[in-house]
Amino acid sequence: MRNFQIVFGFLLLLHLAGNAEAQAREVTVTVVDEQGQALARAVVSSQVVGSQTPASSTVIDQVERLFDPFISVVQVGATVNFPNSDNIRHQVFSFSPAKPFELPLYSNIEAPAVAFPNAGVVVLGCNIHDHMRAYLYVSAHPQSVLTDDSGQAQVTVAEGESEVRVWYPGLGNDPAAEFNVAVAAQQTQVQVQLPVAKQQQQAPEPSALQQRFNQLKQHVH
Repeated sequence: MRNFQIVFGFLLLLHLAGNAEAQAREVTVTVVDEQGQALARAVVSSQVVGSQTPASSTVIDQVERLFDPFISVVQVGATVNFPNSDNIRHQVFSFSPAKPFELPLYSNIEAPAVAFPNAGVVVLGCNIHDHMRAYLYVSAHPQSVLTDDSGQAQVTVAEGESEVRVWYPGLGNDPAAEFNVAVAAQQTQVQVQLPVAKQQQQAPEPSALQQRFNQLKQHVH
């Protein structure tokens, strides 16, 4: 009798899992800015488990005095490494409630790792270079997918009426503010226009001294 109950329970779980898959569908979400231009690296999230789940670890590098990438997505509890590929030192920090932290000045020899146990948006900066800014979206959703260069992301949603959530910097006074989008039954294509402009980092022009140093370095190589 005991063995029968175990087998029956296992078959029931398989049946429920199959029904859950049958009751979900793929939706292509296209995200554009206030001018109607494609927004790359917007975060599209769904409450349904899909083929893509947020990463458990990632790397945010520092290249030519810029964070790379500008926007990243990880799951709650993920670890992020912060290598420094520049030939100068950086000091990464964040005051965000989801994870306030500060790394000491370090060079490219080191790659400090930081864990992010709480969901939210972590705004990253460098104490040495004010223009450096990046965003880490720590997701509590089963799916959170970055849009590609054409502003598109594919996510799995529940059958029938559903919704997705879209995040991009500048949606509200709260850096973690999201845009909720209704998805109608049987709808497979959704376009979302966010009331934001495309954001990116912009490195300042190198000083005369830096230009001279770069010229000398190229001459040596």
